[in-house]
Amino acid sequence: MLSNRAAKSQSARISEPRVTSMTRESDGTYTIGISYELNRKTYDDSIAIARSGSQYLLFNKWTIIRPLLKQLTFNAPTAHDNFVVNDVHVSTHHAEITSYVDDSRTMAFTAYPGTYTVKADTGKYFNTNELTIHLNADGAPFDRYIEIKPNGELKTAIAQTLHNELNECATMKTLRKDGCPFGYTPIFLSGEEPAITNISWAMESYPTIDDLQLNGTYSTRYDGRVKRVFEAPDDFNKDIRRIWTDYETFSVDGTYTIDGDKIRLHMDSYGSYY
Repeated sequence: MLSNRAAKSQSARISEPRVTSMTRESDGTYTIGISYELNRKTYDDSIAIARSGSQYLLFNKWTIIRPLLKQLTFNAPTAHDNFVVNDVHVSTHHAEITSYVDDSRTMAFTAYPGTYTVKADTGKYFNTNELTIHLNADGAPFDRYIEIKPNGELKTAIAQTLHNELNECATMKTLRKDGCPFGYTPIFLSGEEPAITNISWAMESYPTIDDLQLNGTYSTRYDGRVKRVFEAPDDFNKDIRRIWTDYETFSVDGTYTIDGDKIRLHMDSYGSYY
């Protein structure tokens, strides 16, 4: 945050800086009282300087040992790490995490006094608000909350990816498959494990995306429907083989990841709910 880019806007900078006092401390350093204007208000503050040798043999050389720095603080969901501050991309790795509350955390970035606009670096699949923070104005971090919500584009992209994954599951020639949310465990009256052949599946309708979370989880309604067909012995006469046809209603729970514009899904397997 201590860069020219972060304070490049003229309106973001302090103005009318003035030295108001100078006090020599017992250790030989000096505290310099200053005032400046920000957002049409006047603030008083101070910096500290110390001698660090001489230049041109005649003049003291001074170093600022306590610069005019502040903490830019705001609150954001713990599931998101990347933000944009005055067009500068920053992450939680650059911040001090000062507190956690439920699914959010307070971050503090070291910055010069000024005016900063802050928003989440979200890409195309999330919406976010934009905060304007006057660094020196009153305001608790909890009043400065970055909201991040999945948008309609993400829901559409996950739904399409889910349809493709379910179509792939429907090509299986077995009664169940890892990574597929539907399957079948037959129970026959004879108690014997029958020889099941000619297994096929066909999607009838796709489950509706019901919930998307910022932490990468999703779930659907219980309205997916798939048709299954297989050949197996009759319950009462194992010498007779017949075609068994039925329908299964199912939902999907799982996780998603985003790589650029591409969505990758993981679906909980059939039977993982029990």
